[in-house]
Amino acid sequence: MNTHDLKAKARLGGYLAALAATVLWAGNFVVARGIAHEIPPIQLNFWRWTVALACLLPLALPKLRADLPAMRRNLPYLTVMGLLGVAALNSFIYKAGQTTESLNMALLVPTAPIMIIVLSRIVYGEPITPRRLGGVAVVLLGVVALVSRGDWRHIASVQFMPGDLWALAGAACFAFYSFLIRKRPADISIEGFNAAMFVLGLGLMLPFVIWEGLVLPGPVWNARVVAGVCYAGIGCSFGAYLLWTKAIASIGPVLAGMVYYTLPLFTAIESVLLLGERVSLVHLLGGALIVSGIMLATIDRRVLAMSRPVK
Repeated sequence: MNTHDLKAKARLGGYLAALAATVLWAGNFVVARGIAHEIPPIQLNFWRWTVALACLLPLALPKLRADLPAMRRNLPYLTVMGLLGVAALNSFIYKAGQTTESLNMALLVPTAPIMIIVLSRIVYGEPITPRRLGGVAVVLLGVVALVSRGDWRHIASVQFMPGDLWALAGAACFAFYSFLIRKRPADISIEGFNAAMFVLGLGLMLPFVIWEGLVLPGPVWNARVVAGVCYAGIGCSFGAYLLWTKAIASIGPVLAGMVYYTLPLFTAIESVLLLGERVSLVHLLGGALIVSGIMLATIDRRVLAMSRPVK
């Protein structure tokens, strides 16, 4: 297998990792809707990452001795990543779910990849090619079709609630996290990096968890809440963040961000399967536009060449 084939294989693996992470994250919105009023948002986020850390430690501990010196050298960077990716991001999303509509949330989701594209252009000079712009336009058209349910007047009549600002803040955290993860130190393993980020994020959340426990009603620990916390911790945190880190390392934040555009599509699918919502023609049209736009912006000839025999 030559160098081009190896690079194409790595890029394809990066796309698949980003897609798998996005599917897992889509379920996070279903969880948030189901238990939003049974557990306060910061406590939900805290216990989510506690579960994720418990899953990750068996993988990270054997590498801790080798990773620790680099962790000390990069403590400021790791703290910022823990703040953005662990403490702030989902606390903002869970807080937003208490006061905003799902339509508004879906409209704000695509702002993260757009921020990534702009940041990559400003800092790294990464080109915004006509093909990539065309893909972004097609994806956005699909998202608008999906969230408006085919009635374009519905978009114009949206009234933004305070929760929309929390959702926008969450999208910004995700954009900066995806952008900065390109600087992940090479001498820290992926498992060690995520473990350090989880621990630092939990530490940053702890004062707010204590404050929330003093001023808000406590969580209702029924089967639904426990299942939601476990799914968010194991799937959305442990599994998805490892996959997303691999995706960023393989294809970069811009292309991974393009795959992230499918989040509303998979959220709709999971809502149908888990909540019994009806699939309409608009869902199919929006999904087709989203997938087509991502293919236009991300698939290149080297990836397609993987299906050909290697000479």
